[in-house]
Amino acid sequence: MSKTGKQRTHKVGTQTLHVNRIQPTTLGRMPLYAICTPDRWGLRYSDEDPDRHDQLMYPVAQDYVRAIQNVLVTQVQWGDAYFGPVGATPVLKLHWPLDGKGQTDKLADLVRPIITAALTSPTAGFGIPENGVPIQLGLYAPSPNNPPGEQGAFRPNDWSLLLSVSELAPMFRIRKAEPPSNMADRRQQLDPLKVFADTLYHEARHCQQWFWIYALVQQHPDNFETIPNIAKWPSVLSNSYATHNTSEGKSQAQSIVELTAKHRIPNDTATLISLKRMAIGQYVYTLNVWRRLKYRPPYLAHATAMESEYQRAHAAATDLLQHVGIGGTPIDVDAMVAEPNTCYCDYTARPWENDAFFCGEMATAYWDAELGLALKTHQVDQCSRAYELADAHHKLAVRVAGDRTGAEDADGGH
Repeated sequence: MSKTGKQRTHKVGTQTLHVNRIQPTTLGRMPLYAICTPDRWGLRYSDEDPDRHDQLMYPVAQDYVRAIQNVLVTQVQWGDAYFGPVGATPVLKLHWPLDGKGQTDKLADLVRPIITAALTSPTAGFGIPENGVPIQLGLYAPSPNNPPGEQGAFRPNDWSLLLSVSELAPMFRIRKAEPPSNMADRRQQLDPLKVFADTLYHEARHCQQWFWIYALVQQHPDNFETIPNIAKWPSVLSNSYATHNTSEGKSQAQSIVELTAKHRIPNDTATLISLKRMAIGQYVYTLNVWRRLKYRPPYLAHATAMESEYQRAHAAATDLLQHVGIGGTPIDVDAMVAEPNTCYCDYTARPWENDAFFCGEMATAYWDAELGLALKTHQVDQCSRAYELADAHHKLAVRVAGDRTGAEDADGGH
C-alpha cells in the first residue's frame, strides 16, 4: 500500500501491475526471499522435475553442464593429467603457463559452441540471438588492473566475456596421467574445472541479462516514467569503449545497442518484472559509479542535472527494490550501490548478481550430479540457497518463541 492507502502499481512491458500484499507461497511458506518465478528465464529457466516431487529441474543448465564437462574432462589434457576414457586421444593438450594466444585461443574455441548453445537456447523464449554472443570470448592472464580474486567478467562496455586462466592452474599440478580409481579423489581433482564451468555460466548470465535490459529500457521507456533518460544509457556505455578505440570502426557493443533497440521482447510478464528490477538496479549503480569518477553522460547537461538524475533513479530503485511486496525481500539500495563493496551480502543482494550466482550454483549442482553425487536443486517455492537458510532461520525463531511461551505458561506467566 502507498501512504495514501492506494495499492501501488508498476508498469511492466505493456501492462500495469499491482504490487502484491504479503501472502504465503503455494506451499504455505512466507516469502522471506524473492520467489523464483520472475527470474526463471533463459539460462535459469526451470520447471517442476517429473522425477523429484516438489523439486525444480533446470534443462538449459543441465544440457550446458553435460556438454562443458565432456569438453573439459574428456577432450582436454591438462599438463600430465588426462581424465578421458582409457585409450582415447585428447583433442587439445595444454601446458602451463597458458600463453595468451595459441593455447588459450584453442581452449576458447572448444568452449565457445557450448556457451553459445546455452545463451541462444529457445527454451522459455529468452535466448539471445547468435549475433548477441560476445565475439571477445576467451581467457586472460590476471594483471594488477583486475580486482583481487576475480575469476572472470562480462563487460557490457565492449561486450566481452573473459575468464581468468589462474583458476585452471591447479589442473597442471596433477602429476598422474591416469585418474585415480577413487571417485571422491577424482571429483576433487576436477574441482577447478567445476569452478571454471560455474564461472562461465555465471558470466554468460550477465551477458544475457544485459541484452534484455538494453531491450527493455530502449523499447519500453514508459516503464521508467521518472527516469526516461534510462533509454539513452545503453548508447553511452557502448560509446565509452568506442571513444577509446576509434580505429576499429563500429564495436560489437554499439551493434548490440542497435540490435536490442528493435529485437522482439517475448511477452512474458514475470520475466519483464525480473528485467525491470535488474535494469533499475544497474542504472542507479552505474550512475553512482559515474558520480564517484566525476563523469557526466552527454544526455545530462551539467552537474546539477547529474545529481538530480541520480536522486530520481535512487527513488525509483527504492520504490521497486526496497519497498517491495511479495516480489522480493527489501534490498538496501545504498548498500547495493556502495563501492568498494561494504560486505559480500550487499554484493550478492544486487538483483543481477544474486541471479548470476544462482545460475552458477545450478551449473555446479549438475556438474556434481554428472559425477555421481545426488542432484541438489530447490523446492518449487524456495529456489535459492539464501531462501532455504532464511526459511530455516524463520522456522527456528518461531519454534524458540513457542517454546518460550510454553515455558512461561507452565510457570504461571512469570
